Amino acid sequence: MKPRFGLGRKSGLAGDALPGEDDALVTPAEALGFDEGTPIADTAPIRPDLGPPAPGPQSGNQPGSGLGLVISVAVSAVVFVLAIYATGAPTANPLPLAQTTNALFWLVAAIATAGAGLGAVYADRTASGPGALELFEHAAGSMAWIVPVVATAAAITLVATFHNTTMIIAGPLIAFLGNAGSLLSRDLLDDADDSAQRTATTIHALVIHIVAFLALSAIYLNKLPTPVTALLVAIVTTLLAIEALERKPIVPSRRIVLALLAGGAVAAVSVPLMWWVTHGWTGGAVLFVAFYCAVGIVQTMIERGELRPRDAIEYGVVPLAAFIVLAITA
Repeated sequence: MKPRFGLGRKSGLAGDALPGEDDALVTPAEALGFDEGTPIADTAPIRPDLGPPAPGPQSGNQPGSGLGLVISVAVSAVVFVLAIYATGAPTANPLPLAQTTNALFWLVAAIATAGAGLGAVYADRTASGPGALELFEHAAGSMAWIVPVVATAAAITLVATFHNTTMIIAGPLIAFLGNAGSLLSRDLLDDADDSAQRTATTIHALVIHIVAFLALSAIYLNKLPTPVTALLVAIVTTLLAIEALERKPIVPSRRIVLALLAGGAVAAVSVPLMWWVTHGWTGGAVLFVAFYCAVGIVQTMIERGELRPRDAIEYGVVPLAAFIVLAITA
């Protein structure tokens, strides 16, 4: 009698019993050639293309990059409108950024700055593709908003400070490059392999330092009261230092402490600088050099644990050169 479907006697051929053979039934797995007790689900698929996707990021699927460009264009469009709004005859207000602006201007500016930060977090979250239950956690821990917020605020402040036709082009351009450059450089860091990691890190650091120069210069150009200037310089430096140290092998609490120390160091430089008789972009350049040295020393100590002679020369000669330039141009 032939066995029922799926059950056969052990033999050379499934389903055909030979005389004198053991009457033990053959399971479907044994009929297919698997050892008894081997889970079928754990075996390799017959067609590799039907198997589970390989672990790691899937190439060609970066929706956050395109979304980041859209957000950058939207923010730069708002800055363009604000730049047109700020042009006109200046008033007698001694503060440059308040000579052609009003409460409506700064309300829209605040909304645009907040929107740049929220949009950056959303684009970064979309690019990383977390699950639905991880969205809020990812947004709360993301530092993607720092550079776009600082870049947008710097662009708006420069637009309000100069309030001329040149800033109608330069202001939106600064906002676009700051937002798009930050998001794209973060995407490069996430997707780069070992061979391209150095290039991606260099691009990310370049974006941070350009934004730092523009933001610190925007603060200095307005000659705000010294306590206000020092506070703003400390905030900008601390935020950008946190972004620069985000991917370093260090616990978050220590990262924040080191960033605060860097912010305090640059703020301390801004206090005597406000007493120096200098104008224009020179003061902003000096603050940028202080930022470069403070953040650079912190990064070097985290990565190597000590300062080499070449590091000491770099972080000593560069500030000295900046001081000489400041003294000559004053």
